[in-house]
Amino acid sequence: MTENGSASAEATGLEFPCRYPVKVMAQAGAEARADVLATVARHADFSPDEDVRTRSSRNGRYEGLTITVSARSRGQLEQLYADLRELDAVKMML
Repeated sequence: MTENGSASAEATGLEFPCRYPVKVMAQAGAEARADVLATVARHADFSPDEDVRTRSSRNGRYEGLTITVSARSRGQLEQLYADLRELDAVKMML
């Protein structure tokens, strides 16, 4: 870890701060989408208009969301993913 609490670039493959795409597969629906976006917003800055892309599954039961966030550290991303994992609507994350 470096002095500011972020892991080294060699360990993460990333240099912080950076723009990072958080990819989530969740149940389709406005409530599930709102829960995912609210959880991400608690951890990182992003623009709902510019940084969020959605794509419905073939049968419409699921929705893929890509939210590009401003990541400050590996720890921040780990906590973000841990909180997303707690949501019932979230089925998978990349």
